[in-house]
Formats: sequence, C-alpha cells, structure tokens
Amino acid sequence: MFSASKGKMQVIAKGVKKPGSSLRPLVQPFCHVQLYLARGRTMNTVTQGRLIDFFGNIRQELFATMQAVYMLELLDKALLDGAALPALFNSTLQVLQVMDQTGPDPLLLRFFEMRLLVELGYAPVLTHCVSCNSAEVAAGVFKFSEGGLLCSQCSREQGGCMALKPDHLALLRLLLSGTLQVVKRVRLNPASLMHLERFLEEYLEYHLERRFVTKNTIRFLKQNFNISADSLG
Repeated sequence: MFSASKGKMQVIAKGVKKPGSSLRPLVQPFCHVQLYLARGRTMNTVTQGRLIDFFGNIRQELFATMQAVYMLELLDKALLDGAALPALFNSTLQVLQVMDQTGPDPLLLRFFEMRLLVELGYAPVLTHCVSCNSAEVAAGVFKFSEGGLLCSQCSREQGGCMALKPDHLALLRLLLSGTLQVVKRVRLNPASLMHLERFLEEYLEYHLERRFVTKNTIRFLKQNFNISADSLG
C-alpha cells in the first residue's frame, strides 16, 4: 500500500479471502481507503478501515487498468519502504481520479512519471546547460547521465544524448511545472506522444536502474493489436 504519511508499506490483511470479510473491499486494487493497523514485529496488520473512494471505472476498462497497474509498479519499484512522500501521494490520487472519470490517457502517465522523478530528486534540468551553465539550450540535446540539457558546444564533446525538438522540450517543461488541470487539457499528435513516452521511459530506467514489466505488455498490445498511441501509453 502507498500512504500519504508513511510512504510505501507492506501490511497483512487476514481473512480477506473469505466472502464475508469486512476487510475484503478495502484491500482491492485502486481503492482509496483509511486503514487502522495493529503493530507487528515485522509487518503491521489491518484491523479495520473505511472506503473513501473506489476507482471502479478504471477496473472496467482494460487500457485504464493497465495504465493504473503501471503507476503502481512504478511506485513499488521506485520507492523505499517507510519514506513519506505526501506530494507524490496527492499526485497519484489526482491522476487516478481523473483516469476514473475520463478514461485512459497516456499524457496522464507522463505527468505521473514526471512527478515521480521530481519527488525522487531526478527532475530534469531544462533551463540551462548542465555542463557549463549556459542558457543557450534551444537545440534541445539532453544527456541522461547528467540529468539535463547541453548547449551546442558541450553536446559536441559528449555522447549518450537524445535530441529534443522545440515542441517536445516545451511539453517536458509543461509536465515539470504545470498542474494536472493544465496538462489534461493538452492535445498531442501520436508522434509527439511516442517521443515523450520514449524519453521519460529511458530517463526513468537510467536513474532507477529498473525495467517495468507493464510497459512491455502495453508495447506488445500496441504492436500486435493495432492500438493507437493516443489510447494507451
């Protein structure tokens, strides 16, 4: 579970496989709940709780379900147990609420990925050259190992970079500083969505040193079932 005050936690919920268990509805995926825990030696035990919100529409739509599972996989693999990240918790909750209301949207995932990077201290530097501090970074050359843009002079001297077009750079800056309310109104063409997805996926994998299983499943569906980039990402 992911908590606003305790971060990622592992807890035990006893007896939830029984059909009449009062805890069973509270420990389903994509639930926002308040739980009461009894302290244990290794893991706490859920004793009771109440349901605050259930994102049932997400579970009724395959693509929304996969996007939400990907978000939870990111949290599980990226976070340490017990590290409180209330801002990330709020962003997670907001994205799930919007997804439940409006359906799957790859741009919601890109917003969530950026919020995760920011909270973990890996916010990309998009305003100046990370090598020489120059503000001349309009060319949009990004170096993953340095976590930011390079100017034209520094980019000629270093490898391991990705080129970013001006519109892609503008989108990244919007994701970095914009609110969810602003981001969800943006409409992108499939090519821009794919480039944005590729950039953030590579950046996450580089700094977290993890690969994400759900992303491979999403990619498989795109390639084999002719699913467009603007419906699943």
